Amino acid sequence: MTPLTDRRGAPAAEVSSVAPTVIVGLTLALGVADFIYAVERIVSLALGALLTILLLPWARVVLKRDGAERSRLRRVALQAGLIALAGAFMVARWSVYNDALEHPEISYAGSYRNYSVGHVVLMLIGVLLRGGRMARLVAASASRPARLMVATFGTASVVGALLLALPVSLNHVESASLLDSLFVATSAVCVTGLSTVNVADTYSFTGQLILCALIQIGGLGIMVLAAAVTMLSGQRMGVKSSAQLAEMVDAGSLDELKRTVKAIALYTLAFEIAGAGLLYAWFSSIPETGTGPAAPGGLAGAWHPAWAAVFHSVSAFCNASFSNFRDGLMPFTGATFVTATLGGLIVAGGLGFPVLNELARRAYDALRRRRARRLTLNTRVNLATAAALLVGMGLAYGLLERGASMRALGLFDQLTGALFLSACSRTSGFTFVDVAAMRPATLLLTCLAMFIGAAPGSCAGGIKTTTFAVLFASYRAELRGRRPTLFDRAIPAAVIRRAMGVGFIATILVFTIIFLLTLFEEHDVLALSFEVVSAFSTTGFSTGITSSLTVGGKLLIVATMLAGRIGPLTLGLALSAESKKPAFELPEERVMIG
Repeated sequence: MTPLTDRRGAPAAEVSSVAPTVIVGLTLALGVADFIYAVERIVSLALGALLTILLLPWARVVLKRDGAERSRLRRVALQAGLIALAGAFMVARWSVYNDALEHPEISYAGSYRNYSVGHVVLMLIGVLLRGGRMARLVAASASRPARLMVATFGTASVVGALLLALPVSLNHVESASLLDSLFVATSAVCVTGLSTVNVADTYSFTGQLILCALIQIGGLGIMVLAAAVTMLSGQRMGVKSSAQLAEMVDAGSLDELKRTVKAIALYTLAFEIAGAGLLYAWFSSIPETGTGPAAPGGLAGAWHPAWAAVFHSVSAFCNASFSNFRDGLMPFTGATFVTATLGGLIVAGGLGFPVLNELARRAYDALRRRRARRLTLNTRVNLATAAALLVGMGLAYGLLERGASMRALGLFDQLTGALFLSACSRTSGFTFVDVAAMRPATLLLTCLAMFIGAAPGSCAGGIKTTTFAVLFASYRAELRGRRPTLFDRAIPAAVIRRAMGVGFIATILVFTIIFLLTLFEEHDVLALSFEVVSAFSTTGFSTGITSSLTVGGKLLIVATMLAGRIGPLTLGLALSAESKKPAFELPEERVMIG
């Protein structure tokens, strides 16, 4: 049978494979040259023209589908979005080039290289994921929910970084690099709050809007958000997507999954709308909260009091601790109304959606004068552990920081400040005191609180309060020679093994990152440890060293934030191979412990 050929007699398969190879080679060569000769008047003009011309054949290659692949709207939309983003980066590159010619006294080389590199990377990604490769990659990730979670958070971080790096998102194009954008976007998606730049001074209203959207996506979870939109619009989810989401939110049936997803969406909207309304009532009385980044003062940068209220409400409930005020919450020292509102949102977001749902049902029964349903063990453990940590850390801050970071405050402000710091210490890095001025003992206790984190199913990270409670109960039972129990219930052995696995993996991960940072960074070990634990627990507290980290240090913190948001056990399952039943059982033998 004669093979299919083109007009010149060459096999069609060979012809189709030549164009992508040529495009990749030209893109790499032109990209490297454009990086080296940044903002050179004639050379950059010629290289930019060639890269712009190359966009058309590249777009055709990206949109071309495999012969056996059926065209799908979702795939075409993703590819069109990639093409639009690459075009936007090329437009940004030309804009910076023109600015450099008009203002030779300002150095635009760094910004120029950012957009040049971003454009080249997008073109390479487009070629690598052309045709059905993107669909096959998604299918491979979707086969295991743990890998799907890693892929979605990673993809959201990269896409968010590209959007935050666009000129429309920045007040000044030279104010943030691609690495800064990646760091901030990852911090937002992982609802951490660590930042290498000042949000108010760096990002325009559009950039802050993108940042707020990333925080909301990270707080709800990408699959939960997509499922909520699908269900609320009256559409149906696929069987496979439903099964994957049910495993992620621990739902036992499809009906329970629907109730859980709708409850998550409704609780989020209710808390955030209520919080925004309360904050707006306060912010609207302060004219400075409605000024842009060009205005002086610590409350400048939010553009409008309503936007400041919405941004802080979303950030607080999702436990992200980002602020679009220049000095964050520092100007609100002693403003009990603001700290109480934000503290309530933080605590609610840290309790977790399953706990909020159960408390709401119990409150509904009380209003209807029905017999209150018994709280599940999960809810009782979460509430008891959160209350104990809240009180314990509040006392610690009140006693240890009276003569340190809070010495300038009055007695009442110290009490309310200690409670607010306690609420933030495990979940959100909002603060109105200088963390770097805290005593070393306070920083160590804060590391412990951050490492524990909040409840499972919440917006926060850490090993989770239930894990800590189960480990505590297990060690207590081992000392007494009894079976581990919490309240009036025995703990299954599988739950204990899972808690030990989470604690072990988290400890090894945090220790490894701290060790690597001490090899490359000049900062104090305690400050580095505090930064790593804060990133892993997605808390956002910092002693102020984030922006001064090296490139390698920032990338390590980015990886730590992703690992902490995904969860140590989920990350381990995503990286592990498929488990297979062993063909035979090995004999047992005891080893000495202790």
